[in-house]
Amino acid sequence: MKSFNHNRRRFLRNSLAACLGSASFAALSARMQLAIAQTTPTDDYRALVCVFLYGGNDSYNMIIPADGSGYSTYQDVRQNLAVAKSDLLPMNRGGHAYGFHPAMTDVSTLYNTGKLAVLANTGALIEPVSKPDYQNNRSRLPPQLFSHNDQQNFVQALNRDTATTGWAGRAADIMGSLNINQQLSMNISLSGSNIFQTGTKVVPYSVSGYGVERLKHFDSSGDTADATRAQVFRALMQSADQHVLQREYAAVQERAWALSGEVKAALDEQPPLQTVFPGDKLGTDLSMVARLISAREALNVKRQIYFVGMGDFDTHGDQNNRQPALFAQLSQALSAFNQATHELGLADKITTFTLSDFGRTLTSNGDGTDHAWGGHQLIMGGAVKGGNIYGQLPSLALDSSDDIGEGRIIPTTSVDQYGATLASWFGLPTADFASTFPNLKNFSTVDLGFIDN
Repeated sequence: MKSFNHNRRRFLRNSLAACLGSASFAALSARMQLAIAQTTPTDDYRALVCVFLYGGNDSYNMIIPADGSGYSTYQDVRQNLAVAKSDLLPMNRGGHAYGFHPAMTDVSTLYNTGKLAVLANTGALIEPVSKPDYQNNRSRLPPQLFSHNDQQNFVQALNRDTATTGWAGRAADIMGSLNINQQLSMNISLSGSNIFQTGTKVVPYSVSGYGVERLKHFDSSGDTADATRAQVFRALMQSADQHVLQREYAAVQERAWALSGEVKAALDEQPPLQTVFPGDKLGTDLSMVARLISAREALNVKRQIYFVGMGDFDTHGDQNNRQPALFAQLSQALSAFNQATHELGLADKITTFTLSDFGRTLTSNGDGTDHAWGGHQLIMGGAVKGGNIYGQLPSLALDSSDDIGEGRIIPTTSVDQYGATLASWFGLPTADFASTFPNLKNFSTVDLGFIDN
């Protein structure tokens, strides 16, 4: 079969190249990759799971220098927020003298067993930025750098001017035909509507951590009153044909109603997972993601992107008490989800990654930290080249070439590069990278190397 697929690809490529110019061939070749993928075995499943850390994660207390001089610099700049060196959890792989925050025991284990990697100093960038260029206004910058809403929009949309579609939505627009089930969106959200998963054709399908939310008392197969209400509601929807917006609203309602039953039935067919998840919101949401993935065959899907939000990382105050609890929740939920992917036999088919609004200041405001720029992210999965730190670790010294003031660190890796590396593993054709990641052309490196394609 492998030889047949290889010969078929070569035949198609050579035939198309003979009759098309290079630009046209590149675009059509990308579509042919998707067409060929539709004929691949049913176990060709892949999922991306984004865990968005709302509020701006202070990741400079998530991984911490553990060597003598590095820790001294860290301790001097972090002041009352510094974690004791003796409490750091060792990062025994990758040759980096760093340690995890003591509340991240499970993440430390995942890293040291090669199941999780760190991407250093990632952030919102349109193009590479140096400190002199920033200070002299010579760089194109994302809008309102230190604003929660603006930066949440930018890292999800990667568009400086308008934020109507996100990079997961644009990828799903291109790859949606891979799924046999064309009624269920490729993108499923456990955190409501979001720009990240919205495309020009695709909108995220929302569920809660407790399952599919259905209209109460509108069960067609229920008692007489419920069945009557359902019949009347459906008749009202079907008669909504006087205005284009009415028709579209009615169509959306009909699809949502039908999907709720379909998704619930698919979930009900699956045996319960043996993995025990934490009972907090993140644990509950990731448990539902695992259950939905377990129903992938019943739902007839081969590619899915999930979005799960977690807050509140906006630690202006009481950081020494709030941050350990946040890190513990994140660490325990990621560990449980990793265990569930192994239980499903899909560890190498699911890649989980974090995003956040921005990083936070290295300096303390007395009780916490303020809005900043670059920060570290976590990536987990069987295909991830774990046990290593990727990207460029910044200097933590104040007024260094990385610091634009008060320990606001200039990111050295863009979200476009981060997303493109994930999307390549997910199967997005390279010909579609430019439209999905509009700033990628400004960076010399596309593949950051943290995942096996």
